[in-house]
Amino acid sequence: MSVKRIHRKSERTPDELAELRAVRERYQAEKPSPEEALAQSGHDRLVPLGEVILLHELLTLLKQERERQNLTLADMEERTGIGQAALSRLETGRAANPTVDTIYRISTALGKSVGCYLQDAPLAAKRLA
Repeated sequence: MSVKRIHRKSERTPDELAELRAVRERYQAEKPSPEEALAQSGHDRLVPLGEVILLHELLTLLKQERERQNLTLADMEERTGIGQAALSRLETGRAANPTVDTIYRISTALGKSVGCYLQDAPLAAKRLA
C-alpha cells in the first residue's frame, strides 16, 4: 500500500509566526543541546521525528477517510465525544500529542481499526542501542 503525501503550507496567525520567529532566533543564538531544549520545554522526553511524522500520516489518513465518507466534524464529535475544535487540531497537525485512545476512538467511529506491528530495527538504530 502506498501513501499519497500531500504537502501544504501551514496557515499560521501573525502572532504564531512571531512566536516561531522568536523561538528560532533564540535557538540560533543559544544553540542549546537536546537535553537543555527538553528542560526548557517542560516535556518529559524528546520525541523522535519519525514518531511525529508517523502520527501525522495516520491522522491524515483518518481525515481522508472521514472526508471519503462525507462526514463532518460535527458528525465525528457525535460519534467520538471529541470536540470539533480538538478534531480539527488533530487533522491539521496542531495537536501536540494525540493519544492512542484518541486515535482509536476516531478510527472506530469511521469503521476502521489501527494496527501495530513489530519489526527489526534498521542496522543504524541497532548500533546506537
